Amino acid sequence: MNWNNYKYIVASGCSYATTISSLEVKNLDVKLDTSDNLIFIEVGCASQSSDWAYDSIIYTIETLFALGVKSENIYCFVEWTQIERVTINQPVYSHQLLNDNIAKEKGDRHFYIKGTDNIIIQQLYDSLNIKCLQDVHNIMSIDGLFYINPLHTDPTDISKLNDIDFEFYFNVGLEYELRIPMEVRVKKYLDNILNLQRYLKSNLIDYNFAMMQSQFSAWGVDDNDIVVHKYTLNSNKPMLLNNGKFKVNTKFKENLNISESDDLTNIFPQFRPLFNQIDLSNWWFYNKGGYRYGGIDEYTLGEYGNHGYLFTSFDVRFESEVNPERFIASFGYHPNAFVHVLLVNEMMFNNKFFKVSDETITKIKDMVNEDINTKNRTKHNLAISKVEYNKWINNSII
Repeated sequence: MNWNNYKYIVASGCSYATTISSLEVKNLDVKLDTSDNLIFIEVGCASQSSDWAYDSIIYTIETLFALGVKSENIYCFVEWTQIERVTINQPVYSHQLLNDNIAKEKGDRHFYIKGTDNIIIQQLYDSLNIKCLQDVHNIMSIDGLFYINPLHTDPTDISKLNDIDFEFYFNVGLEYELRIPMEVRVKKYLDNILNLQRYLKSNLIDYNFAMMQSQFSAWGVDDNDIVVHKYTLNSNKPMLLNNGKFKVNTKFKENLNISESDDLTNIFPQFRPLFNQIDLSNWWFYNKGGYRYGGIDEYTLGEYGNHGYLFTSFDVRFESEVNPERFIASFGYHPNAFVHVLLVNEMMFNNKFFKVSDETITKIKDMVNEDINTKNRTKHNLAISKVEYNKWINNSII
């Protein structure tokens, strides 16, 4: 078997790292322009910090190298998560619970490999020792080292594991995470970006970076004069849930009021020397509509508004009870798959192995427009219509 007869697209990040797997969503009917045999490997993990993106990319590429793949046959794409997220590691051998409840998730949202050669796919699957803690979707391991983000993990999921020792460890980790200053988080984030940049460049691997949402700008202070990212403040969110009713915040852009003074390097000037080492020519940003260093969220809100988030797949809710937590559209609430597909060519501009066809891009845009403007709930099941949106959104404007 010649591993170099294929081109490998390796991607990682947090739960927004679904750009590659979105290409396979059936009702999008994506056509690719390519003359290569492609292998897609997507190893993003929900809620994880930049540590996971950095480690999982290097681990996956080193695994490909060990199998004989040459760097010229690899392309890398990373969707960088939020700065404030923290990873706490624990080796699997130190806790029997983790050892007993780990499982690879083939073809699932946490571990995605796709290609036409089943032998190659199986060998990759067997070679990549990336596993998930069953029933806790955002705790995963790489070669026996577990990655846990306590603040973004539901404590009830931990309680269901029915293990007092692990629950104690989790709570200690949560306490520790809450004590970590923002400066430590910022430095770790920038270090991970720079170290991965150096690794990819030194191995002559083409790559692109993007963000789930801007982390290089939109910083400010809360009511307690604590530095926070502006997107975390309720006044800056495009949609809110208030007393069980939806509120559309028409003033969220006005409240955000993003300017150069909100840039990361102006809020944390001590990290400007680190930031200046980042090769921004390999990054994709959405810089329209007043956003600076914008990412996937900003693109979605800027181009499609709330329709870019409201999923049509939860059909049962439209006939019975609405689940507000899954319905709300805001920063961090996961845009529709069509958004990711429309962004592939823009975000992955150094990718020489394939492009989403122009025909596909035009067709998806037309279908989304028809969905939004139909008099029914939806037409193509890509986005909900204005009619359906108005039915469920409380008309009170804040």
